[in-house]
Amino acid sequence: MKKIFFLLAILTVSQITFAQSPQWSISGKVISSTTKDSLSGVSVFISNSTKGTFTDTSGKFTIPGLANGTYNLIISSIGFETQVYAVAVNAKNVNVVISLKDTAKELEGVVINFNNGNRKDLLKVFRKAFIGTDKNAKETEIQNEEILKMHSDESGKILNAHSNDFLIITNNALGYKIKYILKEFSYNKKTTDLHYLGYPVFEEMKSASSSQTRNWKENREKIYLSSLLRFYRTLGKRSLIQQGYILGNLITPQVDKVAESRGVKNQPLVPSNGFLLTFLTRQYVDTLYWPEIPYYKIMTALPGHKYLLNFQGMMSVDATNAMGDSHAADYYKPGPTTSIISLKQPVEINEDGLPSDPSQIILYGYWMNLRIADLLPFDYHPTGK
Repeated sequence: MKKIFFLLAILTVSQITFAQSPQWSISGKVISSTTKDSLSGVSVFISNSTKGTFTDTSGKFTIPGLANGTYNLIISSIGFETQVYAVAVNAKNVNVVISLKDTAKELEGVVINFNNGNRKDLLKVFRKAFIGTDKNAKETEIQNEEILKMHSDESGKILNAHSNDFLIITNNALGYKIKYILKEFSYNKKTTDLHYLGYPVFEEMKSASSSQTRNWKENREKIYLSSLLRFYRTLGKRSLIQQGYILGNLITPQVDKVAESRGVKNQPLVPSNGFLLTFLTRQYVDTLYWPEIPYYKIMTALPGHKYLLNFQGMMSVDATNAMGDSHAADYYKPGPTTSIISLKQPVEINEDGLPSDPSQIILYGYWMNLRIADLLPFDYHPTGK
C-alpha cells in the first residue's frame, strides 16, 4: 500500500482564536567545535522556509519574525559538517550557541549488487518518486544529481537514497530554488510505497519578466488552495466548513458473504449515513462530519496560538470544494483532492501551519501524491491573505 510520512494535529471543544501573535527571534553564535573560534559567513536557515541569514564577523546571527513553534535550523559552511539544530520558540526570543565539526574525510564503501541497475535508471526512478510527475514536476530539475547516493536492496525492488550535502533544485513552475538535505529516502518500485525525510530551504528566484512573475504567483496560489499547509492553518482557525473542506471518519467495513454464480463474494456493509471510499485496492466506510465538524475529536488548543492534532483512527479530508465555493454535502462524492490521514502519535502545529514533527502523520491519496515540485515554504502566504 502506498504511504508517505508527514504530520497532522487535533482540536478541542474550547474556541481557538488565532489573533495576530507576537513575533519572536532566534539568535546565536556559531563556533568551531575544534578551535572554539567564531565562524563567519556560515549560512543559517530555518528548514521548509525562506527565512535565513549568514553569520557576521563575530559568528553571530539573528532570524526574526517567528511565531511560537519548533523549528529546525540548518547550519552549513564549507569545510564543516552541515548540522540540523532543533529550536523551540515559546513566547520569548531564543539564543543558542552551535558548534560545527570539521568535515570528515570518509572513504565510502562500495556495495556490489547486480540488482542495482545502472545509475541512469536509478535516477529516473528517483526523479519520478521524489520530484513528481505532474505539470510542476516537468519544470523542476535537480542541478547536482552527482552528489546523490543511491542503491537498491538485494531484490532490486527498493531504491534507497540520501545526500551528504544540499541537493540544488530549481522549480521553474513556482519560482523557487530549493536547497534540500535528503537524510532518508526509500521507494518500493513494485508497491510504490514511499518514505523520505529531509530539510528544504527555499529561495525566491528572480523572474525574467513580469509575465513570469505573474505565472509564479498564480501557480503558487493554485497549489496552496488544496495544500496540506492551508488545511493546517484552516483547521487551527476552526473554519474548515466555511472554507469548503469536507471531512469524514473512516473505518474498515464489515463484510457479508454473498452467493454468486461463480462462488461466494465478500460484500462490504455500508450504513445509510456512509458510503464506500476506495484507495488503491482498499475500501473504507466514510461517515461525513456534516453539517458541523466535531473539532473536539480532532484537535486540542494549546497556549501560544498552537494546537495539538490528536484524533483517533483515520480521517478523510476532501479539499475539492476548498478550491471554489463551498456547498452542501448533499449527493456528495469524493473529489480528486481527497486524502486519508492517520497519526502515529499526536503532533503540535503552530499558527503558520508548521508541524513540530512531520514524520508522525501518515497520508494516503491526494496529499500523498504531491511531491517536491508542489512544495511551498511554511512562510508562504497568498497575496492579501
